[in-house]
Amino acid sequence: MGALERISVAAIGTSVADLEAEALRAEAAGVECVWAPELFRSAATQAAYLAAKTTKINVATGIVWAFTRSPFIHAVSALDIDEMSGGRFRLGMGAGVKRLNETWHNADYGKPAPHLREAIEATRLIMQHAGAGEPIRYEGSYYDIDIKGWIRPHPAVRESVPIYTAGIQSGMCRMAGDVADGLIGHPIQSLRWIDEVVVDAFETGLSRSGRERKDFDYLPTVCCAIDDDEARAIEMARRTISFYATVKTYMPLWELHGFGDNAAAAGDAFRRGDLTAVPAAISDEMVETYCAAGPLDKVRGRVEATAERADGLFLTPPTYFISPEELSEFQNRIIDAFGPAASLPR
Repeated sequence: MGALERISVAAIGTSVADLEAEALRAEAAGVECVWAPELFRSAATQAAYLAAKTTKINVATGIVWAFTRSPFIHAVSALDIDEMSGGRFRLGMGAGVKRLNETWHNADYGKPAPHLREAIEATRLIMQHAGAGEPIRYEGSYYDIDIKGWIRPHPAVRESVPIYTAGIQSGMCRMAGDVADGLIGHPIQSLRWIDEVVVDAFETGLSRSGRERKDFDYLPTVCCAIDDDEARAIEMARRTISFYATVKTYMPLWELHGFGDNAAAAGDAFRRGDLTAVPAAISDEMVETYCAAGPLDKVRGRVEATAERADGLFLTPPTYFISPEELSEFQNRIIDAFGPAASLPR
C-alpha cells in the first residue's frame, strides 16, 4: 500500500459534535488515522471519545506531552483506549515546548531527546508486562520506576500498542529511529529538510539500534490550503508559517533556504506586539517552500512529491490565525480530496 493510500488527519473541531462529525467524515472517506492534538483539550480524552464514536478508522494521540504524565499513566491510558477501540489506537508522544512544560505543568524538561527516549522505553515496558504480574523495573536518568504487586486484570487486545513520536530536528529524529515505531513530521518543513535532515537522522537511529527500515513508519506532514483562490490559500498558509517563525527553535528550518532574516523579522515584530507585521514578514516564496497552497492540482503535486519519501501522509490545514469556520473548511477539503475512498470513482 502506497503512502497516498495511508492518509492521516488531525482531530479538529470547535465542539465535541464537530470532532465527531469530522472524524466520521474522515472514516467514510477511507482516511487511515485521526490524531488528537494536545493544547486546548487532552489528547487522550479526545482519542477515547473518537474511539467510541468510530468503527474502522485508527485513533491516536498526536501528540500527548510525554513529560507531563508518568509512563505508568501513559501505559494504562494507551491500553485502555486500545481496548476500547478494538486495537485501533496509536500512542503518539512528544516533548512539547520547554517553556510550557516548565511553567504550565511544572514538569522537568531536561534534554528533550534523551528524556523522550526514556519515556517511550518505560511506557512500552509497562504495557508489555502489565498482565504478567511480575515486578517492572526501569532505571534511567529521568525515570526510576519500580512497580511491584500490580497486575492489570484486563486482557490486552493485541501484542503491542505502537508508539509514535513527533520530531523535526535531527536529534529527535535519530531518537525516533532508535526506539519509536514511527515518526510523524512537523507541519512546516520543506522537501529538502526531509531529505537532508529528517530521513538521514531516523535512518541513522534505525541503523545504530539494529532495526530495518521496513519496521519503521514515517508519516511526514504537509500543511495543505486547498482553494481555487490561490492568493487566499497562500495567505492562510502564510499565517501558520508566521506562528512558527516567531519560535527561535525553528530557525534552522528557515536558514536552510535563506529565510533567516524573514523569520527574525517576524519574531521581532511579535515581541514588540506588532501582530500585523508578523505575517507580513513571511514571503510568498516561503509559503511555496514549506506548504502546499492553491488549487487542488497544485496541492496534489506537493503532496505526491512528499509521498515519494514516506510510508503514509499526515495532511493538515492551516491552523493559526484563522477562524474556526475557515479551519473546518480547509480540513474538509483535505478529507474530500485525499481520502482514498472519497476519491474513488462513483
